[in-house]
Amino acid sequence: MSKETFVHPAWTPRPIATSWDDLLEGIATPENWARKRAEIRARFLELLREEARPPVPKELDVQVERAWDGGGFTIKRVSYRVEADERAHAYLALPDDSAPSGGRPGVVCLHGTLNWGARQTLRLPPEPGDPHASKGLAGGYDFARTLVRRGYATISPEHFCSAARCPAEGPYETAAFYRKHPRWSAVGKYMHDSAIALSVLAAQPGVNPARIGVTGHSLGGQGSIWLAAYDERVACSAPSCAALTFRENPEPLHWSRDYWYIYFPQLRETFLRGQTVACDFHEQFALIAPRPMLERFALNDGNPLSQAHRVMLHLKVREVYRLLGAEAAHAFLAFGDGHSIPDVSDAAMASWMDRWLKREGRPLGGRDDEPARDA
Repeated sequence: MSKETFVHPAWTPRPIATSWDDLLEGIATPENWARKRAEIRARFLELLREEARPPVPKELDVQVERAWDGGGFTIKRVSYRVEADERAHAYLALPDDSAPSGGRPGVVCLHGTLNWGARQTLRLPPEPGDPHASKGLAGGYDFARTLVRRGYATISPEHFCSAARCPAEGPYETAAFYRKHPRWSAVGKYMHDSAIALSVLAAQPGVNPARIGVTGHSLGGQGSIWLAAYDERVACSAPSCAALTFRENPEPLHWSRDYWYIYFPQLRETFLRGQTVACDFHEQFALIAPRPMLERFALNDGNPLSQAHRVMLHLKVREVYRLLGAEAAHAFLAFGDGHSIPDVSDAAMASWMDRWLKREGRPLGGRDDEPARDA
C-alpha cells in the first residue's frame, strides 16, 4: 500500500534573506568552497594585520614558577617567551591520574576582561594585593576547573595587557602595545600569544597534540572563535558570549574605539564611512569548518535584534558544514541568561568537548564545589 502524502495548499515557505547570504554565493561544491575559504583566510589575516606579527621565538623557554595541589590535579604557574623581549604567563592544570593510551585531550581556556581572569578559570582568588581585583568588566568563570576534573589538561593564559603584563595605564589598556607595535592589531597579538599557549599545552607530557580544543567567555569567547579560525591545530571549539558582529552592531565603533582596548584601529575609518568590513563573523566561523564548533550565546546579551540575527548567521554557517559533510560538527545554544555561563551552557560545553576530543565520551557528572587550594 502506498504511503499517503498531503501538502497543505497554504504552506508556501519563503526564502529568508539575511545579512549573511554572501557567504555561499556562487558556491556549490567543496572545491568551490576551498577556493573561497583561501580568499577568506587571506582577508582574515589582513584584518589581524598578520604582516606586522613578529616571528615566534625559536625557543619558548617554558619555566615553572610555582606548582601546587589543586585537589585531584596539579596547577602550575608557568612563563614562556612570546617575543624576543617579552614573556607571557599562564596556569597549567594537569590531572593527577595517568594519561590514557594515546594521550589525554587538552583545552586552551581564554578568560574575559578581569585582570585576574586566568586565575578565575580555575576558581582561584586574585593575587594578594592586586590593585585591580575589583575592576573587572566581564566574568571569567571556572571552566578550566570543570574540564581538568573531567580528565583534560588545560592552559589558562593571561591576556597580554593584564595581570603580570598589566600596563601602567591599567588592565586592557592597549596604548603601550600600539607604541611598541604601531602596525599590528591587538587581536593579532592576542592570537599570536594564544597560539603559543596552545604550543605550550600541546608539548606537555601525556597530552595528545591532535586533540586540543579551545573555550572561553566574553573576550575569551571571542578569542575562542578567532583562535579556531587562526590556528588549525584547534580540533574543537566552544565559545561563550562573544561580541556582536560588525554588520549588525548598533555601535560598531566598539571595535575600533580610540581608548582602552582597541581591537582593530584600522577599521575606524571604515565604520565612519559606513562601509562593510571584510571578513565578518559568518566568514570567521566558516573558517573553522569542518572542525567541531559550538557557540553559546544569550539572546538578551546586548542588542536583542542583533542576537536574534545571530541565529540566522549560524543557519548560514551550517550550510558550509553541510556542504562539507560535517553537519553534526556544528551547533549553537541560545539562552536567556544574559552575559553569563548558566549551567546549561557549562554542561553543553563539557559534553561537546567529550564528544569530539575524547576517544570515548563519558556521561556528564556533578561539579565539585570545593575551591581549589592555592599555593
